[in-house]
Amino acid sequence: MDEITFQRINEILRIMFELLWFEPQGLYASEIIRYVQTTIPLTDFETGYYPFAPYSPRYEVIIRVGTIPLVRAGWLEKTNNGRWFITPAGREAVKRFNNSEEFFEMSVQMFQEWKSNESLRLAKFSISPFNHAVEYSWDQIRQYIDILETRDLRDLVSVLLKALGCYISWTAPDNQENQPIDLVGYLHPLGINSPRMVVQIANKSVVATKEAVGAFSAILTPKDVGIYISFGGFANDLTEAPYVLANNEVRLIDLEKFVKLWVENQDKIDPENRSKFPLKPIYFLSFPEHL
Repeated sequence: MDEITFQRINEILRIMFELLWFEPQGLYASEIIRYVQTTIPLTDFETGYYPFAPYSPRYEVIIRVGTIPLVRAGWLEKTNNGRWFITPAGREAVKRFNNSEEFFEMSVQMFQEWKSNESLRLAKFSISPFNHAVEYSWDQIRQYIDILETRDLRDLVSVLLKALGCYISWTAPDNQENQPIDLVGYLHPLGINSPRMVVQIANKSVVATKEAVGAFSAILTPKDVGIYISFGGFANDLTEAPYVLANNEVRLIDLEKFVKLWVENQDKIDPENRSKFPLKPIYFLSFPEHL
């Protein structure tokens, strides 16, 4: 087999989409790629490489290029940290098509047009290291967070809040996990004329839902400001904007937001505490219009 057929492209894209259909909060690109690799038998040709795309196996190229029209149509969203998920518009689009062939036809056509244009595909994949660098870095960060114990996470959050100008007045004991409150702080060192900031660090392996944030909001007093940190992310019906429940304002911080705040404020963190989450930039060429 020296080529990948229309039907085979359709099959690979369909498996990817069906996987995401049952993951409303989405999955990371690396997880999707691994799923396809382990779910269907791939030929040696499909696991091989195009000369112009030495960083990605052919089946991965199909997934990345084939999803471009889905993103452009607003049916699939790809976040900056590599998480992909089907949008509400995408779910509605599936229901409008009489058969799945029609739905994926545009994606397959896009892949074939891309592959037939030598200059375009060279331009696109000249920046493939960007994709791999971003996805690998986020995989590494997530793995690091996953192995941290609860007390280490509390310490990490405390360091960031202090860098943001907060004063931590109470931290849950090390021997108590899954507490409704992990940290309490103020903007004033004595808490004078300052709202109390109540922090909960959710289970890092779970996507936070409206119900979970609502339960946290219920324990806040009218003068509290809640900070809900979920390294596992939030359900699609929650946003990063201040979330108001029962007249309480709750700030939502996921892993991407936490990393952004850490990078922006790490010059305010002493070297010892900075080493607890040692992020370092690496510079390389990143041309526009990357996949």
